[in-house]
Amino acid sequence: MRDFTWKTAAALVCTGVAFFFAGTAQAAELRIGVNVLPVLADPVDGARDLNQDYMAILANYAGMKAVYVSASWQENLARLQSGEIDVIANITDLPARHAFFDYGRIPMSTSKSMLYLRGGTQMFDRADRTTPLRIGVIRDQYTSPYLGMVLAAEGFPYTLQEYEDRKALAAAYAAGRIDGCSLDTAMPKSLQPAAALQADPVYFVVKKGNQELLDRLNSAASRLAMARPMLYADLYDLYHINTGGEALMLDHRERRYLEEHPTLHFAAIVNERPYSYMDGNGEFAGGLRAIVDRVSADLGVTIEIVPVASAEDAYAALADGTADVLLNSRWSPGWAVTHDYKQTAPYMTSYFTEVTRRSGKPEHPMVAYWSARIGDTTLAKHFDKDQLQHYDSVEDTLQAVADGKADAAYLRQETAQYETFAGQFPGLIANGTVAFTTRTAMTMPQDADPALLSALDKEIAHMGQEVANGAIAEERQKFLKNQSIGAYFYNYPQYFFFGAGIVALVIALSFWRYRRMKKRTEAHLQDIIDRDPATELHNLAWIERVGSPIVTVSKGGKDPYLAAVAVHAMRPDIIAGTYGREVLAAVCRELGRDMELAPWAVHVGTRTSSAEVFALVRAEEAVLVPALREMLRKHDAQRVGRMLVRIPLEAGVCYVGDPPMDLKTAMNNASLAAHGARPVGIFNSKLQRETLLMSRMESIQEDALARREFHVWYQPKYELKTKRCIGAEALVRWESKELGFLPPGKFIPLFEGNGFISQLDFYNLEHVMQFQREAPGKGLPVLPISVNQSRQHMREEDYIERVRKLVAEYGTTGVELELTETAFDVLGEAMRAHSIDVVESLRGMGFSIDMDDFGSGYSDLALLNQLPLDVMKIDRSLLLASEGSGRMRIVLEQMIALGHALDMHVICEGIETEEQEQMLISCGCEYGQGYLYGKPMRRADYEAFLREHA
Repeated sequence: MRDFTWKTAAALVCTGVAFFFAGTAQAAELRIGVNVLPVLADPVDGARDLNQDYMAILANYAGMKAVYVSASWQENLARLQSGEIDVIANITDLPARHAFFDYGRIPMSTSKSMLYLRGGTQMFDRADRTTPLRIGVIRDQYTSPYLGMVLAAEGFPYTLQEYEDRKALAAAYAAGRIDGCSLDTAMPKSLQPAAALQADPVYFVVKKGNQELLDRLNSAASRLAMARPMLYADLYDLYHINTGGEALMLDHRERRYLEEHPTLHFAAIVNERPYSYMDGNGEFAGGLRAIVDRVSADLGVTIEIVPVASAEDAYAALADGTADVLLNSRWSPGWAVTHDYKQTAPYMTSYFTEVTRRSGKPEHPMVAYWSARIGDTTLAKHFDKDQLQHYDSVEDTLQAVADGKADAAYLRQETAQYETFAGQFPGLIANGTVAFTTRTAMTMPQDADPALLSALDKEIAHMGQEVANGAIAEERQKFLKNQSIGAYFYNYPQYFFFGAGIVALVIALSFWRYRRMKKRTEAHLQDIIDRDPATELHNLAWIERVGSPIVTVSKGGKDPYLAAVAVHAMRPDIIAGTYGREVLAAVCRELGRDMELAPWAVHVGTRTSSAEVFALVRAEEAVLVPALREMLRKHDAQRVGRMLVRIPLEAGVCYVGDPPMDLKTAMNNASLAAHGARPVGIFNSKLQRETLLMSRMESIQEDALARREFHVWYQPKYELKTKRCIGAEALVRWESKELGFLPPGKFIPLFEGNGFISQLDFYNLEHVMQFQREAPGKGLPVLPISVNQSRQHMREEDYIERVRKLVAEYGTTGVELELTETAFDVLGEAMRAHSIDVVESLRGMGFSIDMDDFGSGYSDLALLNQLPLDVMKIDRSLLLASEGSGRMRIVLEQMIALGHALDMHVICEGIETEEQEQMLISCGCEYGQGYLYGKPMRRADYEAFLREHA
């Protein structure tokens, strides 16, 4: 028993007093040192991980506010000693560290030491086992002692190569100087895990001797553990299960076992649809079929099903060796030990519901069950022994309830739904409420090879529960599609053997009863189909179904005020990724309910998947638009914890009679009108024409590119003082066989949105490179031509490789690439850094790099330092602003001077008057581009222009 002294008591009292005052004053900051991991994969929901989330919650319980301080491991150690930070998280307990730290009393989580190899576990299959594997580790950091044991078991010699930090290790891997690494944190997806070495508890630490803070955090951790015992499991689900499951890494024992046992026999209890059953062809079917297929594919073995009717038969099959594994048994580790079995981790959770007669059940019901383990354990806790009745099958159990021998039965929700809807038990109903849950696992004899158990456990962690849940949902949908009226009459043949008069009456009554029950069932199912599960309001499909007749009548009577309304959240993907999809669901729910109360609303529904609310309304525009503006203003903020988060909303309106259209078309048009409305837009004939044009352009874009309908035009650039041509900018025009001549403003935004701009950019770039290669042969000077490159290229994995192929064929002489600042306006520092690396690679190939539209809005001056730029192109908007403002002219002069100071050529776009030209000369600008000197022109015209002005 632990000693409890007066000093301990005093510390706890002081801590309690501190908590009291912390609750009445502004929360103190808890400065948490966060190790910078430059090679980590993209995190979930922002820049944090499981351990950082734990520390944020712990800080809340300690009455403090979490503040993260990012630094390297060495920097965090120094900051902790100097007092710049208070705590470091995710630290393994090593004796050598106790001289510097005081450890928290309760572990935060578990750190897994991993071995990463090129090719993952496939590296273990290579024939060469004489050349040592080069394994990288971090100097002065923990390396698992199991590393050598794992590699020795696989038959590989190895050498350790130490690096100062993870960045240096990643660089060594990229350069091919090492074959893999051993770390206790995640590495990028380019490194594939080969083996899990060791799992250790990790703790938070404070500076040695900071007892007051340690007591405060230990007390908070204790209260947190009691209040939220499943916190670690919840965070694990967030960062692992919901992001794709664990990687499948089989060790040498498991691989050898599977190689020696290419066929496994799984016993399956096949007496419960749609969970596990034999179909009409004698084949194993049901939701568990997907589990078998997935395990077979992932482990590379053939699985043969041994169908059995009961659990007793299944255990007999395990005992006599007919089966190696029981596929579907209730997960209970204690039961398994008692009965000399071992079980895998659970791979599916089942929700049980109550089935009763439609008339209900008495206060002291008789309960029928067919699974002995369910009855002996779960049901026995809630009912007396004399209330429980055991039956051999699901059908017998339900028949007992239907006959009145029992009052209720408890079945899986999917089974209950199937059996009550199939028609065999028309007098029974499943209430849908979850009464209790069970978890399903695989069971094998105690003497089964441990390699089989661990291989199956790893496979279950790899596939997650989504496989089973999705398969059972698919089986349920099959049943709902195939149910028919014959299922009802098949079960009541006696009615057809009465006399003529009696037969007619019975048929009439039976048909009436069937119709009544079918309508109830259909109404119940239709209500499920018609509702958005996240908001519990009606959905868009319901509005279109019930609203279409209203629109049809309206078109006949020419109701001028009937309209479709669509409201959506702007950038819902960003909001969901930052705050969670529940925030969008809450906005849709509250906005939908508020809209239902509006006097002008006819029908309202939501579609949470796209963060939209739809409505069929009846109101004139002068009334509807102000009402929508006020409603959007009321709901454009949502509380997330203690924060008030702004959720910008837009609305679109389409009147169904202008021109006449069906409701579905009106809803689509309203949704189009909402995009960019800020806040309310009205669909009109102009928007309709633009929509049709965009749709047609998108449908023919590929053919147009193949037919070379896109033509590169050239707008000259010139030296302002001498009027000498110094090059050109390549611009694209679409001369469509079907749509006629189209300027870039018509199709570039569309192509930017649908991704076709990538193909068009390469098309233009190749034409310009070809032009420059052919110019000397025509007696033309090779003057620089700049080609625009979309920001989408920054996200393309093969962009640099495709450019290299063009460079190999044409070279880069006289070719400049124009990029805008928006190419670097991306989410996350990692993507921004990647974009900068792309630009550096392009310049390394020999391209000159232009920064286009500089000064058009928010200009990130840091880019001038980070990017290897050759040309600064000043946007026309800054030129126009400088004409009427002395202050803006100073800005223009300084921007030109800045470009020159950074050794860049400075060119200004959009020069249309001689006054603008002279102003630029006086400001020190060297070069220009605009209609004053030359408009965009075809290739032949530009060649003639060059001969005259170059």
